[in-house]
Amino acid sequence: MDLQRTQKEIYQNKLNKGFNVTDIGKEIVLITEELGELSRAFRDKKKEKMVDAVGDIMIYCLGLCEMLGVSSEKIIQKIIEKNKTRNHRSHI
Repeated sequence: MDLQRTQKEIYQNKLNKGFNVTDIGKEIVLITEELGELSRAFRDKKKEKMVDAVGDIMIYCLGLCEMLGVSSEKIIQKIIEKNKTRNHRSHI
């Protein structure tokens, strides 16, 4: 799968369906809603719903990257490299 092509395909689908492509704040709220769905599915031990929520979050994030005009591939690669050298401590 080509992540950049997928990012553009997601954005084009948003345009075709008349979904939001300009309001960054709205996208953040929608991602937050999906995180809530993921949390509920986890709490209820519903793996299929968890998988669906993760997929929706990924779609929203890729669409947001296109809205911001940034490469999702570059973002992911940058974070992977950063995490290789970070001294991680548990937050929980």
